[in-house]
Amino acid sequence: MSNTKSWNAQLATTWTKMVGPSRPTCSELNIYLKYIRSLQKKKNRKLKMLVLGSTPEFRDLGFEEAMNVTVIDCNLDYHKEINREIRHKISLSKEHLLLKRWQDLNLVEEYDIILGDLVIGNIPPDELEHFLSQVSKALNTDGYFLGKSFYRLPNYTLMTPEQIIAAYNAHPAYHPYSAMIYHFSMYCLEKNELHFQKMFNVIEALHQNGSMDDDIFWYFKNVGLDNEMDFTFYIPSFEYYMSLLKKYFTISNIEYGNDIYSKYFPLIIAKK
Repeated sequence: MSNTKSWNAQLATTWTKMVGPSRPTCSELNIYLKYIRSLQKKKNRKLKMLVLGSTPEFRDLGFEEAMNVTVIDCNLDYHKEINREIRHKISLSKEHLLLKRWQDLNLVEEYDIILGDLVIGNIPPDELEHFLSQVSKALNTDGYFLGKSFYRLPNYTLMTPEQIIAAYNAHPAYHPYSAMIYHFSMYCLEKNELHFQKMFNVIEALHQNGSMDDDIFWYFKNVGLDNEMDFTFYIPSFEYYMSLLKKYFTISNIEYGNDIYSKYFPLIIAKK
């Protein structure tokens, strides 16, 4: 499993149409900010932050908090395309870019904060523990590794596609993607891997049989599930991921945002 070739300018353009949980939200950023400012106060110096991927919300946050920001991304075209989403364009001239895979990070005690959104899903399972060890090495003492991802949660009750759309239609006040993507992902899992084309086929079937209307279906088709997202996404069990994480970090806290999907996406506050 390798997603490196799929991360290109076309995928970046599609990504800009995403909403949470497929990109960070204000409620999540506010939680991360609490720990960043706490560390700023403790260190009493300018912090150094590494962003795993070109996520604009994290890079803007780094600029606003006067941190030295480094971005690590494996595809320059993807990075350049995402740059259009940056609010503080002046920050682009101040950032550092490492053009490599996240799991090839090989720095020692370089950063105070390492941030990544949905990073775990894009790491091959056999490289996950190595990746976590490299992140730990790259952090300074008391530094934080922050982020969220999809996990197979204990006590989660699997829903059929018909149940998923029925539950949404009963309370349609929220963005369809935000409200349903976790449930569709869990239904379409094959062991611990998600194939987006398979998930799109399930959603399309709901549209074809009249269970999902045109407007809701458009939200899923518009984010490229049927073409641009031609890669495999890894979804480990929460227990397994935590067992690996605890080998290299202390778990300071597990928090949750206040979005419609937040109870399915723990924000793990891991400390060096």
